[in-house]
Amino acid sequence: MRRFACHYLYVSADGCYSKYVVELEDSDRVRAYFPLKEEISATQWIGGVIIISPMYELDICSGEKFVDFLHRAMLETELEQPVYAWHIADFDLPGKEFTAGSRLVRL
Repeated sequence: MRRFACHYLYVSADGCYSKYVVELEDSDRVRAYFPLKEEISATQWIGGVIIISPMYELDICSGEKFVDFLHRAMLETELEQPVYAWHIADFDLPGKEFTAGSRLVRL
């Protein structure tokens, strides 16, 4: 099991949670997510943005806006389908938009 904490966690295209922890199973699937209320042992702070998506493979398309990316990444799924956590590195937090250096890393 691994845990990552971030500034913003997106679980839908409609909004986000602030200062959250994502807990992953050994298979890299999301097990749980919950608010970061205090420092938790064995939790890695990676900052920035994490999105929860059923997509096992995901890329940022050239010129794509973040809101469009979210809608694409959050496709309707079966209730029991596994979901994965993706960290967006080099993200413009105040503007909530990709930068020229933004990239996705599946956690």
